[in-house]
Amino acid sequence: MTSLPPLVPVREPLAPDERRRAARHLLLGGFGPEAQARLAGARVVVIGAGGLGSPALQYLAAAGVGTLGIVDDDVVAPSNLQRQILHGPADAERAKTASAADALRAQRGGGLTVVEHRLRLDTTNARDLLTGYDLVVDGSDTFATRYAVSDAAAALGMPVVWGTVLGWDGQVSVWWSAAPDGRAITYPDVFGPQPPEGDSCETVGVLGPACGAVGSALAVEAVKLLTGTGDVALGRLLVYDARTSAWDTIPLAAPEIAAVARPGGDAGPEDVRGAEAGTGPAGGAPPAPAGVGTPGTLAARLPDGVLVVDVGRLPANVPEGTLVVRADLEALAAGDLPAALADHPSDAPIVVVCERGLRSRGAATLLTDLGWSDVSPAGPLVLA
Repeated sequence: MTSLPPLVPVREPLAPDERRRAARHLLLGGFGPEAQARLAGARVVVIGAGGLGSPALQYLAAAGVGTLGIVDDDVVAPSNLQRQILHGPADAERAKTASAADALRAQRGGGLTVVEHRLRLDTTNARDLLTGYDLVVDGSDTFATRYAVSDAAAALGMPVVWGTVLGWDGQVSVWWSAAPDGRAITYPDVFGPQPPEGDSCETVGVLGPACGAVGSALAVEAVKLLTGTGDVALGRLLVYDARTSAWDTIPLAAPEIAAVARPGGDAGPEDVRGAEAGTGPAGGAPPAPAGVGTPGTLAARLPDGVLVVDVGRLPANVPEGTLVVRADLEALAAGDLPAALADHPSDAPIVVVCERGLRSRGAATLLTDLGWSDVSPAGPLVLA
């Protein structure tokens, strides 16, 4: 095991009440008061207060980190509560940064500074946002955000603890452009150029407790980096499979992208590139279902009696005379069905469409589970 030097200096000694609170840390071999004092002086920014950010923030606050920044532009929705454990039903429609900040302050009780950044991090603001922090924990849910974080952190020489969850699977690693001993490696070194956005938990689902497992692992990596204890996941990709509860380790060596990338640019094991505020994108456009059409088109001659269910964010253009109904994914999950869909015979065909063929796959799964036997997800919504 090779530890890295501590990322954070001892900025001031621990107060007696903080020593009492951290007693179980102080008993750890190789940890002790000095490591705890480094945590107390640490400044960590977490990207996303969702599925991964929630457990990461909670454990970092509980561990004794002195300053936590939270970056998120979203509000709390009921469908978040299955995994985003910082928020509760009473927080619906509140800014996630505010909800998370209140929960963390209540949890810690004192000695914690929380900085809310209610905005979406992008290439125009990333460097300014990260400046002044010691470490960034990236639990974001889009490739655009991940690459913006990576580029800004690389320019600042700042370590990134990164994670993602999609479906049953997760990944964790540490990126650091200024790592000592020739160990520098960044997110693009492994995953290559920025790809188009892909699947997310909104389109294929995510197991809530898997977010807890991966988010907790992010907090562990952050604590080790800040204090110079343990062996951080720099140069390693940790791959989690909730189906088996197994963690596998894949060694990485920049810039050998082939270490984890498959032909065509898709991600490595289980194709788990994504998170959502920790659960997010995981690949390219899906293949068209047999007999329906290719991405970008839908056969003009639809089966007799077909119902087109449009779950896109924009209305689809459908052949004239086609029976089409607009539906919301979360409403479908709740069993709140448009009348035309509820009245559609269970053995009659349904074709589900959306802009990019991603949401339609999730909707097709929901409709099949609700009892329809002939459901086909189509490609993007340009229907000819």
